[in-house]
Formats: sequence, C-alpha cells, structure tokens
Amino acid sequence: MAFPTGTSYGLAVNALDGFALQRLKNLKNRPDEKTFTVFLSDKIWKKHFSLTSTEKKMLANVPNKALTLLVKPKLSLEHLARNGLVGLRVIDHPLMKDLADKTLLPLTATSANKADVPPCLSSQCIVGSFPGLLSDDQLNEVDSKGASATTYDLSLAAIIDGGELPVSKPTTIAQILNGTVKIIRPGELSLEELKGVL
Repeated sequence: MAFPTGTSYGLAVNALDGFALQRLKNLKNRPDEKTFTVFLSDKIWKKHFSLTSTEKKMLANVPNKALTLLVKPKLSLEHLARNGLVGLRVIDHPLMKDLADKTLLPLTATSANKADVPPCLSSQCIVGSFPGLLSDDQLNEVDSKGASATTYDLSLAAIIDGGELPVSKPTTIAQILNGTVKIIRPGELSLEELKGVL
C-alpha cells in the first residue's frame, strides 16, 4: 500500500510478515542486504523497541518531523536489524498517523520508488512505477507460462492519495550514541536542531 509522508510517498507492508517484506523487495528491486525502516503508533513502541530515555525524549520532541532514529529492536523486529539497529520513522503526515493508529502494526516506511529512482510525489507516479502484472515479453522466461501464471505482479493493494506532495529534503537519519546525536544521513533536520531537542 502506498501512503503519503512529509517528504514523499512511502510503501507500507506489515513488517512482521516475511512474505510481505519479500514482495516489497521484489517490487522495489531492492538488494537483499538493504533493510527497511518502520513507522508505528507510539502506543506500541514499547512492544517492538527497547528505547532509551534519551531516545524517548528526542522522539517526543520532534513530532511531525522528517526523522528516522536508529534504535534497538525487540525480538519481533530483529529480522530488520542492521548492526543491531532498526530505523524508527517519525510520523509526519496525518494520513500516515491514521494508518499507524488503525493497524496498530509496525509498517515499513520505505519510499515509493524502484531502487535508484527518485521517490514518488504523486499517486500518478506510483501507478506508473508499479503497473500490475508484467506482460509475457517482459518476463523473458525460457519456458513462458504467461503473466497470469507467475508471481510477477507489480501492483499495489491500495494507494492512500494525499495529493501532490511538495519537493523537500529527505528524512534525516540519526542515531544517539552515549547521549550524543550522530547524523547518519543528512536531511530535513539539521544536527543543531536535533541537539536542541535534547
């Protein structure tokens, strides 16, 4: 399912479902070594993450901001961890919040695009990027059984249309090490802004 965030459209699947995660990798042509960030209602943070008091403070002080904080997962999300950490995406769009509150699941927050292609800012872009069943000539199968007999379905279950999103900087990815903020990927929030909330 595609949904709007404060920076671009994202793709959400149940992050606890291995089949859904594999299909998402296939949709995005994402390398196996790359994992997914997640977003979820703060009501279930404690169930899926072991947040420090400093991390909780930062997350509480940056509502509706484009931030992904690398944090320690509990067993339920360890399959998404890299170097023992998972990216927890701050909810920064009302429709994103509704989705998290209604599902009460950890959902992927990956951008709605194929690997190495800019993220989508409109539902029209998403439809063009994920067209549905691939045609027989696109499959290049040695013993072709046709698109209807394959799993090469690049369609989405739904698109939550939030209209055309403005061009913006990407989400800042950060980590708190020994009480100090470290920027992993620069984006919408600066180091000074993040230090200011602590």
